[in-house]
Amino acid sequence: MAYTVKRVAGMSGVSVRTLRFYHQTGLLKPAYVGANGYRFYEQPQLLVLQQILFYRELGFELKRIKRVLGRADFEKVAALRSHREVLGNKLGRTRALIETVDRTIRHLEGGQAMKEEELFAGFSVGAGAARFDEHVRLGGEPHDCKVSGKDTGGAMCAFEFNGRGSGPRHRHREQDEWVYVVEGELDFHVGDRQFRAGIGQSVFIPRDVPHLWSAANGAPARVIDTYQPAGTIETFFREVGRYATDGRPQIHEALSLAEMKRLFHDHGMDLVGPPAPGWTVDENGRIVPPAGWKNPSLPKK
Repeated sequence: MAYTVKRVAGMSGVSVRTLRFYHQTGLLKPAYVGANGYRFYEQPQLLVLQQILFYRELGFELKRIKRVLGRADFEKVAALRSHREVLGNKLGRTRALIETVDRTIRHLEGGQAMKEEELFAGFSVGAGAARFDEHVRLGGEPHDCKVSGKDTGGAMCAFEFNGRGSGPRHRHREQDEWVYVVEGELDFHVGDRQFRAGIGQSVFIPRDVPHLWSAANGAPARVIDTYQPAGTIETFFREVGRYATDGRPQIHEALSLAEMKRLFHDHGMDLVGPPAPGWTVDENGRIVPPAGWKNPSLPKK
Protein backbone atom coordinates (compact mmCIF):
# COMPACT_ATOMS: atom_id res chain seq x y z
CA MET A 1 0.00 0.00 0.00
CA ALA A 2 1.29 3.48 -0.86
CA TYR A 3 0.94 6.47 1.46
CA THR A 4 1.12 10.17 0.64
CA VAL A 5 3.64 12.34 2.44
CA LYS A 6 0.77 13.93 4.40
CA ARG A 7 -0.43 10.51 5.56
CA VAL A 8 3.09 9.46 6.58
CA ALA A 9 3.48 12.71 8.53
CA GLY A 10 0.21 12.03 10.34
CA MET A 11 1.17 8.46 11.23
CA SER A 12 4.73 9.16 12.35
CA GLY A 13 4.51 12.62 13.91
CA VAL A 14 7.27 13.79 11.55
CA SER A 15 6.38 17.03 9.78
CA VAL A 16 5.93 17.22 6.02
CA ARG A 17 8.76 19.71 5.97
CA THR A 18 11.09 17.27 7.73
CA LEU A 19 10.15 14.45 5.34
CA ARG A 20 10.95 16.76 2.44
CA PHE A 21 14.34 17.51 4.03
CA TYR A 22 15.03 13.78 4.48
CA HIS A 23 14.25 13.29 0.78
CA GLN A 24 16.49 16.17 -0.33
CA THR A 25 19.43 14.87 1.72
CA GLY A 26 18.97 11.27 0.56
CA LEU A 27 18.24 10.00 4.05
CA LEU A 28 14.74 8.78 3.16
CA LYS A 29 13.59 8.70 -0.45
CA PRO A 30 9.96 7.94 -1.35
CA ALA A 31 9.07 4.72 -3.16
CA TYR A 32 8.11 6.80 -6.19
CA VAL A 33 6.92 10.22 -7.27
CA GLY A 34 3.60 10.39 -9.10
CA ALA A 35 2.95 12.24 -12.34
CA ASN A 36 1.39 15.01 -10.24
CA GLY A 37 4.65 15.45 -8.30
CA TYR A 38 3.28 13.84 -5.13
CA ARG A 39 5.63 11.60 -3.17
CA PHE A 40 4.44 8.15 -2.15
CA TYR A 41 5.88 5.85 0.54
CA GLU A 42 5.46 2.10 0.95
CA GLN A 43 6.28 -0.26 3.83
CA PRO A 44 10.07 -0.44 3.16
CA GLN A 45 10.28 3.35 3.42
CA LEU A 46 8.15 3.36 6.58
CA LEU A 47 10.54 0.86 8.17
CA VAL A 48 13.48 3.10 7.27
CA LEU A 49 11.67 6.08 8.82
CA GLN A 50 11.09 4.04 11.97
CA GLN A 51 14.84 3.34 12.15
CA ILE A 52 15.59 7.04 11.71
CA LEU A 53 13.26 7.92 14.59
CA PHE A 54 14.77 5.25 16.84
CA TYR A 55 18.28 6.52 16.16
CA ARG A 56 17.17 10.11 16.76
CA GLU A 57 15.73 9.10 20.13
CA LEU A 58 19.12 7.60 20.95
CA GLY A 59 20.81 10.91 20.20
CA PHE A 60 22.32 10.12 16.78
CA GLU A 61 22.83 13.04 14.40
CA LEU A 62 21.34 12.77 10.90
CA LYS A 63 24.70 12.41 9.15
CA ARG A 64 25.60 9.48 11.39
CA ILE A 65 22.17 7.87 10.85
CA LYS A 66 22.65 8.11 7.09
CA ARG A 67 26.02 6.37 7.34
CA VAL A 68 24.59 3.60 9.53
CA LEU A 69 21.55 2.95 7.33
CA GLY A 70 23.70 3.03 4.20
CA ARG A 71 26.05 0.28 5.32
CA ALA A 72 25.99 -2.84 3.19
CA ASP A 73 25.76 -5.03 6.30
CA PHE A 74 22.87 -3.12 7.91
CA GLU A 75 20.18 -5.54 9.10
CA LYS A 76 16.82 -4.22 10.35
CA VAL A 77 15.94 -6.97 12.85
CA ALA A 78 19.40 -6.89 14.42
CA ALA A 79 19.15 -3.10 14.68
CA LEU A 80 15.74 -3.34 16.36
CA ARG A 81 17.08 -5.83 18.90
CA SER A 82 19.96 -3.51 19.61
CA HIS A 83 17.57 -0.57 20.09
CA ARG A 84 15.48 -2.63 22.48
CA GLU A 85 18.49 -3.61 24.57
CA VAL A 86 19.76 -0.03 24.84
CA LEU A 87 16.32 1.36 25.66
CA GLY A 88 15.69 -1.39 28.20
CA ASN A 89 18.96 -0.62 29.97
CA LYS A 90 18.05 3.05 30.20
CA LEU A 91 14.40 2.62 31.09
CA GLY A 92 14.94 1.85 34.77
CA ARG A 93 17.29 4.80 35.23
CA THR A 94 14.92 7.18 33.44
CA ARG A 95 11.98 6.01 35.57
CA ALA A 96 14.02 6.60 38.73
CA LEU A 97 14.94 10.12 37.61
CA ILE A 98 11.36 11.00 36.68
CA GLU A 99 10.12 9.69 40.02
CA THR A 100 12.72 11.80 41.84
CA VAL A 101 11.69 14.90 39.84
CA ASP A 102 8.00 14.31 40.67
CA ARG A 103 8.70 13.78 44.37
CA THR A 104 10.88 16.89 44.50
CA ILE A 105 8.16 19.04 42.90
CA ARG A 106 5.63 17.78 45.46
CA HIS A 107 8.18 18.47 48.23
CA LEU A 108 8.81 22.05 47.03
CA GLU A 109 5.09 22.70 46.78
CA GLY A 110 4.63 21.54 50.36
CA GLY A 111 2.43 18.62 49.45
CA GLN A 112 4.65 15.74 50.52
CA ALA A 113 7.89 16.00 52.49
CA MET A 114 10.87 14.00 51.26
CA LYS A 115 13.36 12.15 53.36
CA GLU A 116 16.88 13.45 52.96
CA GLU A 117 18.13 10.28 51.29
CA GLU A 118 15.32 10.50 48.70
CA LEU A 119 16.74 13.79 47.45
CA PHE A 120 19.75 11.89 46.15
CA ALA A 121 17.92 9.14 44.26
CA GLY A 122 19.54 8.70 40.87
CA PHE A 123 22.01 11.54 41.44
CA SER A 124 22.12 14.86 43.25
CA VAL A 125 22.52 18.38 41.89
CA GLY A 126 22.49 20.94 44.67
CA ALA A 127 20.59 24.23 44.80
CA GLY A 128 22.38 26.80 42.65
CA ALA A 129 24.54 24.06 41.16
CA ALA A 130 24.65 22.62 37.66
CA ARG A 131 25.12 19.10 36.36
CA PHE A 132 28.85 18.40 35.97
CA ASP A 133 29.43 21.84 37.62
CA GLU A 134 28.99 23.46 34.21
CA HIS A 135 27.30 26.82 34.71
CA VAL A 136 25.81 28.55 31.68
CA ARG A 137 24.48 32.11 31.60
CA LEU A 138 22.12 33.27 28.86
CA GLY A 139 22.24 37.04 28.49
CA GLY A 140 23.91 37.14 31.90
CA GLU A 141 21.14 35.10 33.55
CA PRO A 142 21.78 31.61 35.05
CA HIS A 143 20.56 28.60 33.11
CA ASP A 144 21.72 25.48 34.95
CA CYS A 145 21.40 21.97 33.59
CA LYS A 146 19.90 19.66 36.21
CA VAL A 147 19.41 16.50 34.14
CA SER A 148 21.67 16.05 31.13
CA GLY A 149 21.02 14.14 27.95
CA LYS A 150 24.09 12.15 28.97
CA ASP A 151 22.13 10.88 31.99
CA THR A 152 19.17 9.68 29.94
CA GLY A 153 20.80 8.40 26.77
CA GLY A 154 19.45 11.42 24.92
CA ALA A 155 15.84 10.79 26.00
CA MET A 156 15.40 14.14 27.79
CA CYS A 157 17.20 16.94 29.63
CA ALA A 158 16.06 19.53 32.19
CA PHE A 159 17.23 23.00 33.20
CA GLU A 160 16.55 25.52 35.95
CA PHE A 161 16.33 28.94 34.34
CA ASN A 162 16.37 32.16 36.36
CA GLY A 163 15.65 35.06 34.05
CA ARG A 164 13.23 36.98 31.92
CA GLY A 165 12.51 34.92 28.84
CA SER A 166 13.11 32.24 26.25
CA GLY A 167 14.69 34.46 23.64
CA PRO A 168 13.31 34.96 20.13
CA ARG A 169 10.22 33.28 18.79
CA HIS A 170 11.27 29.85 17.54
CA ARG A 171 10.15 26.27 17.05
CA HIS A 172 11.85 22.94 17.75
CA ARG A 173 11.71 20.64 14.75
CA GLU A 174 12.03 17.39 16.71
CA GLN A 175 11.69 18.25 20.42
CA ASP A 176 8.79 18.75 22.81
CA GLU A 177 9.29 21.34 25.57
CA TRP A 178 7.69 21.47 29.03
CA VAL A 179 7.96 24.58 31.24
CA TYR A 180 7.08 24.51 34.97
CA VAL A 181 6.87 27.87 36.77
CA VAL A 182 8.52 27.76 40.20
CA GLU A 183 8.55 31.51 40.91
CA GLY A 184 7.12 34.54 39.11
CA GLU A 185 4.73 34.86 36.19
CA LEU A 186 5.35 34.30 32.49
CA ASP A 187 3.52 35.46 29.39
CA PHE A 188 3.44 32.68 26.79
CA HIS A 189 2.94 32.91 23.03
CA VAL A 190 2.38 29.35 21.78
CA GLY A 191 1.18 29.05 18.21
CA ASP A 192 -1.79 31.44 17.94
CA ARG A 193 -2.47 31.44 21.70
CA GLN A 194 -1.36 34.02 24.26
CA PHE A 195 -1.76 33.43 27.98
CA ARG A 196 -0.13 33.90 31.38
CA ALA A 197 1.14 31.18 33.74
CA GLY A 198 2.05 31.59 37.39
CA ILE A 199 3.57 29.62 40.25
CA GLY A 200 2.76 25.92 40.09
CA GLN A 201 1.46 26.03 36.54
CA SER A 202 3.12 24.25 33.63
CA VAL A 203 2.97 24.58 29.86
CA PHE A 204 3.58 21.82 27.30
CA ILE A 205 4.86 23.02 23.91
CA PRO A 206 4.74 20.35 21.19
CA ARG A 207 7.50 20.13 18.61
CA ASP A 208 7.16 22.26 15.47
CA VAL A 209 4.96 24.86 17.25
CA PRO A 210 6.33 28.46 17.23
CA HIS A 211 6.61 29.92 20.73
CA LEU A 212 8.26 32.30 23.14
CA TRP A 213 7.77 33.20 26.78
CA SER A 214 8.84 36.17 28.88
CA ALA A 215 8.49 37.50 32.42
CA ALA A 216 5.11 39.15 32.90
CA ASN A 217 6.28 42.01 35.11
CA GLY A 218 9.87 42.43 33.96
CA ALA A 219 11.02 40.68 37.15
CA PRO A 220 13.06 37.47 36.80
CA ALA A 221 11.15 34.21 37.02
CA ARG A 222 12.40 30.76 37.97
CA VAL A 223 11.31 27.82 35.84
CA ILE A 224 12.09 24.17 35.22
CA ASP A 225 12.53 23.80 31.47
CA THR A 226 12.65 20.29 29.98
CA TYR A 227 13.21 18.98 26.45
CA GLN A 228 12.36 15.57 24.99
CA PRO A 229 14.43 14.23 23.38
CA ALA A 230 17.54 16.06 24.55
CA GLY A 231 18.88 16.69 21.05
CA THR A 232 21.74 19.20 21.00
CA ILE A 233 20.03 21.84 23.14
CA GLU A 234 22.78 21.69 25.78
CA THR A 235 25.40 22.46 23.14
CA PHE A 236 23.20 25.30 21.87
CA PHE A 237 22.98 26.86 25.33
CA ARG A 238 26.76 26.61 25.75
CA GLU A 239 27.21 28.41 22.43
CA VAL A 240 24.73 31.18 23.31
CA GLY A 241 26.29 31.45 26.77
CA ARG A 242 29.56 32.59 25.18
CA TYR A 243 27.98 35.98 24.51
CA ALA A 244 27.38 38.79 27.01
CA THR A 245 29.97 37.38 29.44
CA ASP A 246 33.42 38.65 30.39
CA GLY A 247 32.88 41.85 28.45
CA ARG A 248 31.81 40.09 25.24
CA PRO A 249 29.03 41.66 23.13
CA GLN A 250 25.40 40.63 23.26
CA ILE A 251 24.50 37.89 20.78
CA HIS A 252 22.38 40.30 18.70
CA GLU A 253 25.41 42.61 18.47
CA ALA A 254 27.78 39.83 17.40
CA LEU A 255 25.55 37.93 14.95
CA SER A 256 23.45 39.02 12.00
CA LEU A 257 19.92 37.70 11.65
CA ALA A 258 21.14 35.19 9.03
CA GLU A 259 23.88 33.97 11.38
CA MET A 260 21.38 33.72 14.24
CA LYS A 261 19.02 31.67 12.06
CA ARG A 262 21.88 29.35 11.11
CA LEU A 263 22.81 28.85 14.77
CA PHE A 264 19.24 27.88 15.63
CA HIS A 265 18.91 25.64 12.57
CA ASP A 266 22.12 23.77 13.36
CA HIS A 267 20.62 22.80 16.73
CA GLY A 268 17.23 21.58 15.53
CA MET A 269 15.29 24.84 15.70
CA ASP A 270 13.87 27.44 13.33
CA LEU A 271 14.02 31.11 14.29
CA VAL A 272 10.69 32.62 13.27
CA GLY A 273 10.67 36.06 14.87
CA PRO A 274 12.66 38.86 16.54
CA PRO A 275 13.70 38.61 20.22
CA ALA A 276 10.67 40.62 21.41
CA PRO A 277 8.06 43.13 20.22
CA GLY A 278 9.69 46.41 19.23
CA TRP A 279 12.90 44.83 17.95
CA THR A 280 13.71 45.30 14.26
CA VAL A 281 16.21 44.19 11.63
CA ASP A 282 18.16 46.87 9.72
CA GLU A 283 19.21 46.87 6.06
CA ASN A 284 22.46 45.07 6.95
CA GLY A 285 20.63 42.18 8.62
CA ARG A 286 21.55 43.30 12.13
CA ILE A 287 19.05 42.91 14.96
CA VAL A 288 18.25 46.28 16.52
CA PRO A 289 16.69 46.63 20.01
CA PRO A 290 14.16 49.38 20.80
CA ALA A 291 15.52 52.84 21.58
CA GLY A 292 16.79 53.07 25.15
CA TRP A 293 16.92 49.28 25.57
CA LYS A 294 19.36 47.95 28.17
CA ASN A 295 20.04 44.36 29.02
CA PRO A 296 17.89 43.87 32.16
CA SER A 297 20.27 41.21 33.46
CA LEU A 298 23.15 43.72 33.73
CA PRO A 299 23.60 45.75 36.94
CA LYS A 300 22.22 49.27 36.82
CA LYS A 301 24.78 52.07 36.86
